[in-house]
Amino acid sequence: MSQYENHHLEDAPLPFIYKTRSVRPTNHMFNSSNWHENVEIIHIIEGDGSISVNGQVLQVCKGDIVMINSNHLHALTAGDVKMFYRYLIIDRSFCLANDFDSNKITFEIKIEDDRALKILESLHDAYESPTDTPYRTLTVRSLVSQLLLILCKHHSHPSEQNDRYDRGVLYTKQAIDYIRAACDKDISLEDVASFVGISKYYLSREFHRYTGYPFVAYVNRTRCKKAQQMLADDQLEIQEIGKRCGFESASYFARAFRRYIGTSPAEYRSLLLKAQRSNQS
Repeated sequence: MSQYENHHLEDAPLPFIYKTRSVRPTNHMFNSSNWHENVEIIHIIEGDGSISVNGQVLQVCKGDIVMINSNHLHALTAGDVKMFYRYLIIDRSFCLANDFDSNKITFEIKIEDDRALKILESLHDAYESPTDTPYRTLTVRSLVSQLLLILCKHHSHPSEQNDRYDRGVLYTKQAIDYIRAACDKDISLEDVASFVGISKYYLSREFHRYTGYPFVAYVNRTRCKKAQQMLADDQLEIQEIGKRCGFESASYFARAFRRYIGTSPAEYRSLLLKAQRSNQS
């Protein structure tokens, strides 16, 4: 869902999140926007697409490195084929322990640096090694430190402490939180604008600018993402799920779900149940 992400890093010696993910083409529409305090490094390993960061849209392809600064609203979309990427989220505590505050540094969004690429490949190898590999934790921490040193020295600048926070981003985040909390209800642009405290025209423009979606499309996509989770419960009728997610009719639910998820609700449930049975066998 589109929201502020509160990261829970259970492994204290490795205060990072490192994963490989993919994003499939969805009519060149951005995935859900999110933001978080910790800095994130994205490495595109296959395919191409676009990334939106605080309303700035950049084209990305295999080999690119993208930096997500603290609290920047961001979202990904694939091109014509599925895009694969790895991401590293670094807990702010690790940065502070190494004598710099990631909240007071602004990194370049798109990085071109062969040294950083080599470190990212070595980091992936380290994470792929068995957890009982000698010095694995030390290796990972060392590689992240080397990577941060390169990024800080060559691809960043201090954030201006008196720089006025972009109000458009703030209003968009507030609107996203409202939509997420009330997506099962009848939501209007007027309601959300009133909640945020701005005109509906200004919210509509800024919301589209920072998320890449018109307001109604974003609401429907958020509802479909919620429906995805509920479809795992085969005791619930599909029509009932649509109602609980805020869709006024079963046909509208089916059309929206196919548009934003790529299949019908029934097809998606069938795939889910098939995967569950496969995992149990």
